[in-house]
Amino acid sequence: MHLSKEDLPPTLAAVLELERQEGFEEGIELGIELGIKQIITGLIETGADDEWIAEVSKLPVAKIKEIRKELK
Repeated sequence: MHLSKEDLPPTLAAVLELERQEGFEEGIELGIELGIKQIITGLIETGADDEWIAEVSKLPVAKIKEIRKELK
């Protein structure tokens, strides 16, 4: 009987590498979300209106209003 590499159970190292990669990807996504929120917050604080922010950021107006509400 011959087992290929694909037939073998994952090693602890492989599982840990997969978890590390998933954590890295989640961290990148979170960082992008926080960065966008900081930019939107800055635009709100400078007095820009929600429709303009939505237009330039390509986010829905509802999301801009949500961020504005969180600032209060």
